Amino acid sequence: METALADVPRFARSREPVLIQGETGTGKELVARALHGLGPRSQGAFVPVNCGAIPDSMLEAELFGYEKGAFTGAVRRHRGRFEQAHQGTIFLDEIGEMPPQAQVSLLRVLEERAVHRIGGEAPVAVDVRVVAATHRALDERLASGLFREDLLYRLNVLPLELPPLRERRIDIPLLAEHFLHNGLQDMGWQAPMPRLTDEAAQLLARYDWPGNVRELRNLMARLAVRLPEEAPELSAASVYQLLPQRGRERSGVVDGVFIPVGTTLAEAEWLLIDAALKAADYNRSRAAKLLGIGERTLRRKLNAS
Repeated sequence: METALADVPRFARSREPVLIQGETGTGKELVARALHGLGPRSQGAFVPVNCGAIPDSMLEAELFGYEKGAFTGAVRRHRGRFEQAHQGTIFLDEIGEMPPQAQVSLLRVLEERAVHRIGGEAPVAVDVRVVAATHRALDERLASGLFREDLLYRLNVLPLELPPLRERRIDIPLLAEHFLHNGLQDMGWQAPMPRLTDEAAQLLARYDWPGNVRELRNLMARLAVRLPEEAPELSAASVYQLLPQRGRERSGVVDGVFIPVGTTLAEAEWLLIDAALKAADYNRSRAAKLLGIGERTLRRKLNAS
């Protein structure tokens, strides 16, 4: 990660296109915003475009704009995303999903530094820094004929590769605590903030995080909401409850209930109740029998949690 980020300040000063590659959730848009913010165009607009989220039939209209009357529904002139990003940065996320016809048009814009609005006669000059990103291997898209070779060469002038979170496990506890504190601050918590126990940090570090940093952030946001007020630390038991099943299996526990050292009695009780409810398909009567308590007692404990 240090190697990848070391290039960001130098790349930010250039006007050449940057291609950021990395799995979903590794922070490609954050890096794109850093490239914009550290460069000479920081006072201009940063315009993000998810190329995979816009229908193929609308992508060129969104990127390059259109004139009034260019097609049914075009009731006024529309400035496309490239014009909106004039003297700023356009971030083309998921560039690997761009359809072939739009790739041809994009290549022309990059070469001519001008856009042709749909239905328009004259080109419109644009001064735009292009940052593209993809979670797909563009070499494979190239081999299958889904991505243009000339466009790849035009975009891949300054390459950045972001490693997945599982390849930087030493960062996981640091990021987890950061996201936890952010979530707690959003809810009005005051210092001192709770810390992760060593067992909780180890549990997080053993999980592979297929959703990368985004998945870790979302998990810590859920934990922040559930954490008891003024709790001094985040225990492994609390983390274990919210880890996906594949994360629990990686922790070394497949069947049964995992209660790490340092778990409070109240936390251990909730782990047992949660496991019993799941085993009983959330039938309270059967769950109470598994726990060896009455259904009324179980209901009281659930209402108090």
